[in-house]
Amino acid sequence: MLGTAPGPQTPASKPSVARAKPTLPPDEAPVYGPFYGFHEPPFGPAADPRFFYHSTSHDHVAQDLLTAIRRREGCVLATGEAGVGKTTICRVVADQLDRRTLTSLLVEPCGTIEDVLRTVLVDFGVMARHEASTPATQEKLTGALASFLASLAPLQASAVVVIDDAHVLPRKVLAELPTLAAAGRLQVVLVGQPRLTRLLKRPELRALSQQITVRCHVDPLPADEILGYVMHRLATAGSSPRVEFDDAAVARIHELTGGVPRLINLLCDRALTRGCEASASMIDDRLVMLAAETLDLDPPVANGRAAGRILIASLVLGALMLVGAVGALWVFRASVARAIAQWEQVPAAPVAPAPRVPALLPPPPPAIDAPVAPPTDPSI
Repeated sequence: MLGTAPGPQTPASKPSVARAKPTLPPDEAPVYGPFYGFHEPPFGPAADPRFFYHSTSHDHVAQDLLTAIRRREGCVLATGEAGVGKTTICRVVADQLDRRTLTSLLVEPCGTIEDVLRTVLVDFGVMARHEASTPATQEKLTGALASFLASLAPLQASAVVVIDDAHVLPRKVLAELPTLAAAGRLQVVLVGQPRLTRLLKRPELRALSQQITVRCHVDPLPADEILGYVMHRLATAGSSPRVEFDDAAVARIHELTGGVPRLINLLCDRALTRGCEASASMIDDRLVMLAAETLDLDPPVANGRAAGRILIASLVLGALMLVGAVGALWVFRASVARAIAQWEQVPAAPVAPAPRVPALLPPPPPAIDAPVAPPTDPSI
């Protein structure tokens, strides 16, 4: 089962991270490349470590994976939404490992545990690629892997298997993965979407879940890191790019993509195409919206869902408070009845007397002129 491939050997030095600049066929190269001065697509779909952007979340997850692998801390779990950059992180981590850590990166789905073992044995050089199609039982494949891992001990080396898109693996395959870690000096890193976490809670996967010692999650890019991400990819694809994105365009990109790098790449690629057609050196909000129309891209409804969840939570909280109040009244109904009776026995406050209003005096009678006395004649 060791095949004709070379035996276990550690490379003299780790391969250089720098790679040759890819040369795309004319029909695959972006039409805006020469216009903006790009020697390769700045927003291509490939998970190229050279385009890795050191965001807060991506750096944190990459560091957690590196630390766990270097410490050989059993199984590791990394989750994230689709398109958030998990595969790129895996490739970056593989490039950062030293020459005494052999890596097998599984990016294609495997239907059986035998398929997983064959791919791992080919990656480690235990089995030649043309021998992978030879029928072999799980016991023989596991024995060949265990023999290979045992041969790493004198070299003070270890091996790690990174399984990308682990959430699409059949449950039977996931249930057999603990046998790989039990084979010897081998670590297993599971990378997948958040539903993988829920899947690991099933009873048949309890053994695998118990072996996971490190769990980390990759978040989308926040609004304040969108511009840095875009400029990093532009600078990587061209030494002196002749295009920029203004603040309104960056804000619109975050609104339309929710910070998911895969969507950002699609939207920016279309925006650059529109900008080239308009001979624009500045990508503004209008060009981004035109690009979004070609992709039929609408703003994510995460905020609406969050608002709905908040509303539902508020209603539930109000209902719980009401139920609690009714329950308290029922439990303390005797005390409440006594308090109500005491309130009813309290005499009412005396009514204040009405204020006395002084009576108005009648107006004085009009003055009557006195009669005039006749004059008296002293001679009479």
